[in-house]
Amino acid sequence: MKFIIKDAYHSDHALEVIFSSLRWFFIVLSISVFTVQYIENPVNLKLYFFISLVVFGVLYMGISDYYLHKSPEGSRMYTLMTKCGPFFDFIAFSALIPLTGGIESPLFPLAYLILLHIAVYWRVKGGVIAAFLFILIYSIIFMIQVSTSHSLINYFSQVFFLLLIGGLGGIIVSRERKHHSEKNLLVEVANRDYLTNLLNHRSFQECLRKDLDNGKDFYLALTDIDKFKSINDQYGHVMGDKVLRQIGSIFTSIIPVKQGKVFRYGGEEFAIILYSNEQFEVNKLLVEVKQAVAMQTFYCEGQEFSITMSFGSCKQNGETPDQLVEKVDRLLYEAKDRGRDQIVYSNVG
Repeated sequence: MKFIIKDAYHSDHALEVIFSSLRWFFIVLSISVFTVQYIENPVNLKLYFFISLVVFGVLYMGISDYYLHKSPEGSRMYTLMTKCGPFFDFIAFSALIPLTGGIESPLFPLAYLILLHIAVYWRVKGGVIAAFLFILIYSIIFMIQVSTSHSLINYFSQVFFLLLIGGLGGIIVSRERKHHSEKNLLVEVANRDYLTNLLNHRSFQECLRKDLDNGKDFYLALTDIDKFKSINDQYGHVMGDKVLRQIGSIFTSIIPVKQGKVFRYGGEEFAIILYSNEQFEVNKLLVEVKQAVAMQTFYCEGQEFSITMSFGSCKQNGETPDQLVEKVDRLLYEAKDRGRDQIVYSNVG
């Protein structure tokens, strides 16, 4: 739980996991509150309605949790479930409060949490609109119940706090998320190669060290473009840059994010970390990249040409980052010595 809370500072997904966990806690709390109130004043109609509400809530939260943990971030169902969460919370809240004491319900402070959740996605405007919707629900309940001077004071206090949380909370959340987005953008720029849009050498060193420290199983591959200097000499550096950009696009289209990471190691050389235990899986991806590069035709001033790439790869076997890179680099040079346009693996590890 400690790590989830820490990640929530940087990850929308971690924040959604926290909100999802809180929903389960609050449904248990709601059952406890309703049970105590029902024992004191049993009303069967309320009981049937509350049971229906709980069943609906459990079904929704179960489905929501499934897509939250199983769907890739940014997918259609993931986005739908996360953004519909606050809407579900509002509907459930509107039905729950009348069942647990109306304006005197001990569950009313849930409105403040829901408002902050809404502000995460819809910022200040969403927070204020949601605050007025909560005020509308609260006002309807207030008018239905018997009003006293004491309850009138409570009513205006709740209205004030709802507007305060919706407006000020929205401003605070928006401000923090703006700073977070700007920080992420700067980090992204610092960690990516401007030409190929692949991760850069700095990212490679950090990722390699982290994966080795964590004991992850992976294959490291180093690859470069065969006779790239002759391309620059014959067609110019502008054309050379176009070739590098296209190579970056090929890598991005073939290597799945969950299976590996691709880095521009430097110049015409690239590094690939593939999270797999099986050489045949690694070979399948590298062969696909190699063939896609070889099939790509480039044009310059009426001339056309194609390129090839050589690869060296092996599975990590407890080496230090420098040792592993040096080992794979030797395999890459072996591929060059064998005539280029091929993949060479280590015989061990």
